[in-house]
Amino acid sequence: MKLILTLLALFVATALGTSAEAGQATAVMQVRATVVESCSVSADTMDFALDTAPGARAEGQAGVALSCNGPAAYEIALDAGQSGAREMVDPATGQSLAYEIYSDAARTTRWGDALGVDTVAGTAGDDGTAQLTAYGATLANADGLAAGTYADAVVVTVNF
Repeated sequence: MKLILTLLALFVATALGTSAEAGQATAVMQVRATVVESCSVSADTMDFALDTAPGARAEGQAGVALSCNGPAAYEIALDAGQSGAREMVDPATGQSLAYEIYSDAARTTRWGDALGVDTVAGTAGDDGTAQLTAYGATLANADGLAAGTYADAVVVTVNF
């Protein structure tokens, strides 16, 4: 009987969890992300249709589109073109035609590349976009110019 009681006590002690349990520790892992502001800019072609009649002058305009990854303050600069003087050149004749680009439809405010001076600044909307218009005008008339295709390339830069 004693043996049975001893075995029964041993069985009950084992069943009640006298076994050793593993320990436990916790830590907190921080999770974070850094979103870097990002913007791109594109521009349409500015076309002028210039009559070669005496005193003729032309105006044109082109869209400038800004796309950022969210609302962002920006400043858009336009350089002075390939020759550094905003003039379109006809490669066949070597003749040039001066022009200017403006930020307003009245063509009174030059759009240039001096940050904080003659660039266009603003804030992209909640969707990260902004649509602007560049307005152009030829400065000299076409008197004495040969008919042809005059062209230049202006670099558009967005600072954000």
